[in-house]
Amino acid sequence: MGETSYNGWPASPDKNAINIVPFGDKYGVPFPGGVRDGDVKTVLGYVASQLHYRVEACISGWDWGYSYRANVNNPSVLSCHASGTAIDYNAPLHPNGARNTFTSTQKATIYDILAEVSGSVQWGGDYAGTVDEMHFEIIVNSSTLAKVAATLPTNPNPNPPIPPEDFPVSLEVMRAGGIDYGYADDLSFFMRIPTEDFYKNLQFLNVVTVDHGKARGVDQNIVDWTRGVVASSGGRVYEPAE
Repeated sequence: MGETSYNGWPASPDKNAINIVPFGDKYGVPFPGGVRDGDVKTVLGYVASQLHYRVEACISGWDWGYSYRANVNNPSVLSCHASGTAIDYNAPLHPNGARNTFTSTQKATIYDILAEVSGSVQWGGDYAGTVDEMHFEIIVNSSTLAKVAATLPTNPNPNPPIPPEDFPVSLEVMRAGGIDYGYADDLSFFMRIPTEDFYKNLQFLNVVTVDHGKARGVDQNIVDWTRGVVASSGGRVYEPAE
């Protein structure tokens, strides 16, 4: 028998050998790059879509799937990512080792979602050792997972997405040097919007309403002044990586 991740599923550095496929949905929600096809994709797809629509909107580029590597918190075993049976959700908002990165209301909904998949998925926030609140992994064997997958709706009707709490409900946008910047009217929040995909995700959430590339053009000194005012007044300056 070949290698397995610590949950007992076959793992491989060759993603084709374990049938890793792209991971997303028909609504264009930006899920991780790949998971194992079949029942794993069905169950993790349900969990990811429900997290997006009921807990916290999924941010493009912040979500991870298959990766052939050791477990971060126990390098003696292969990560469940190495078998395509785990996802990390909005990783920068829920870093490894950090507790209470979700609100109590969000946690309650996470547990509802896990109950809906009959406990076949474990949340890293429940780890006995180092918590990993971004992380969701399959914890049952293939025959049990098949029974769970058969119970899930093929077209769930979720609630509207909830923007991450760090974002204001709406942002004004200005553009300088080909880069977009969002800011709150009361100058309590400023952010650089690094990519077109990131911008479109904010637009999907109605955090910004102006189409990409159509924001008010300003000189760079206006951007720098706005950033400075937000920072000096105790507001939040948020500049995500590319």
